[in-house]
Amino acid sequence: MAQQRAKGIQTGVMIAVIVVVLRYLPVTSNLFFFSLIDNYAYDVAFERRASQPPSDIVIVAIDDDSMLEDRLGRFPWQRDTYVKLLENLHGAKVVGFDVLFTEPDRHNPEADSRFAEAIQRHGRVVLAAYRRVRAKVSAEEGTEEGDIMPSYAPPAGGTGSLMPVQARNFTPPIPELAKAAAGIGYVDITPDSDGVYRRVAPLRAGYDRRVYPHFATEIARVVSGTTAEQIVARVPERQVMMAERPGYLNADGKMLINYCGPTGTIPRFSFWEVVSGQVSEDEFKGKIVLVGATAPGLYDIRNAPYRKHSRFFLGVETNANIVNSLLHMPPLRDSSRTVVWLLFAMILGSLAGWVVWSSGETIGPLVGALILVVIALPSFFVVFYLTYQVIPYGAIALATAVPVGLGIYERLGAERRMIRGQFASYVSEDVLAMLTQDPELIRSGTQREITLLFSDVRGSTSLAEQSIPEEWLAQLNEYMSQMTEAIFDYNGYLDKFMGDGIMAIWNAFGTDAKHAELAVRTGLAMLERLDVLNQEWQDAENRLPFGIGIGLHTGEAMLGDAGSDQRRQYTAIGDAVNTAARIEEMNKELGTTFIISETTAELVRDVFELREIGEVEVRGRSKTVRVFEVMGNKS
Repeated sequence: MAQQRAKGIQTGVMIAVIVVVLRYLPVTSNLFFFSLIDNYAYDVAFERRASQPPSDIVIVAIDDDSMLEDRLGRFPWQRDTYVKLLENLHGAKVVGFDVLFTEPDRHNPEADSRFAEAIQRHGRVVLAAYRRVRAKVSAEEGTEEGDIMPSYAPPAGGTGSLMPVQARNFTPPIPELAKAAAGIGYVDITPDSDGVYRRVAPLRAGYDRRVYPHFATEIARVVSGTTAEQIVARVPERQVMMAERPGYLNADGKMLINYCGPTGTIPRFSFWEVVSGQVSEDEFKGKIVLVGATAPGLYDIRNAPYRKHSRFFLGVETNANIVNSLLHMPPLRDSSRTVVWLLFAMILGSLAGWVVWSSGETIGPLVGALILVVIALPSFFVVFYLTYQVIPYGAIALATAVPVGLGIYERLGAERRMIRGQFASYVSEDVLAMLTQDPELIRSGTQREITLLFSDVRGSTSLAEQSIPEEWLAQLNEYMSQMTEAIFDYNGYLDKFMGDGIMAIWNAFGTDAKHAELAVRTGLAMLERLDVLNQEWQDAENRLPFGIGIGLHTGEAMLGDAGSDQRRQYTAIGDAVNTAARIEEMNKELGTTFIISETTAELVRDVFELREIGEVEVRGRSKTVRVFEVMGNKS
């Protein structure tokens, strides 16, 4: 058992180390089981957190009501529509159009000029660009859009882990509108492997050695008055600064979006109601206004980490949440590959695996399970809510759960499997079931009263000489099989075969009050089965009938595992064992077949016919033993 415990501890530690190494290495860090657990915990953390709607961010929704024929009609709309909108939003702190104006107005090109003038009058309008993949452009080649698509100078320490981008692939608004805007940013965002948008690249590094901002980054910059130099100053340290507030970047240059709540958390106003004057201008005074599509037919849907709401989320809401994350919400830090937390996972998993095997069979698994339930499983949520960190939950959970789960399975079943493996060939199925249900019955080092049976084939040496070895061995196997069945029929424990001899024990596990009676009945059954065998062998050419001697003795003995580290067996040790063996040998001298000691006779004389033989000297003992021959059942 000690070796098994040591092996169990080593296995638990090894599993914890392997899990952590797999999570740390870039090539395996995003394996599906890590991502599945990490993403699930991230989603649950947001679902269980109360919504925190921002007080200064609203959405003007391009919704189905606005697109009715008797209102603004089918989308896209003419630019004059947005001119009217801006007139009603003059009190807004900033207006961000999550709408692409990459082509001139097809119905009235002059409307672009009026819209550009309205944008310039407002002075705080941010427009959207998008990234279109084109033919590959070399790093040295210039960009035609460089004068229109705003960019920041890179920080002195370099752009670090910012995601690269080909500036020429950006498609900004038409030049007339772009020049009038206070800022332009790309609206591109990449989902995680499960299609959920949890991260955003707030900045991208162009091959032209410029830094390009996201649409939400530009809105936050205009609102806060932060300069481009201030925003990128800490990029080498994986931070995006916004009014002295850091946004933490991971190794891929992405920032976690700290959502304020499920869809609908940020207030919305219908585009039509705003342009028609049905909404008071005071609703937008001093606020950040994002204009974007909410109508399902416009397909601007970006799944968010809210499972209970079917993950439904709108693109304009995503951008509003990115702005809110940059300006108001506590910044989330992606610590999923931080060495400190990975070491925590390794230590916790190793500790849990050690505890399961180092304590008792019940206490060890219980404490290991408590470590898993009380520390490992809640760790993500405690750290998330208290320190706003996203830790490697998959590594922590797996490094702890796998060693604990395997350890519990092995420990709670190990003793039963050991009992079944050790005793299946030595006891009946009923006794085996009893032992597996109550392993304490085979507790080593127990002393109790037992009855022992020894039997031996008479004249086996001569019989072996008269037979072909293979035939004699086959005959012995037939005999041993029948004797074993007789022993099992009366709940005996088959201790061992000794050549052609047998040793069996009754009350070996302290469960047989009438152990002496059961042993005597077994002896009689063995003789009956031998008679049947001899009748069959009488007519067989390759079989020789033979007789046996049986001896029983009842006395105190020590029971437990005995043997070496390589092989052990549950057996009985003591004077009672030697006495029983010597009594069986007395059959040869006395000319009897089945004799028992006086201690056994005292327990069964009311059940069986006994013939007293008298006091006999037993080899190896100074005192004589009174023996009796068993004649049969009294009934």
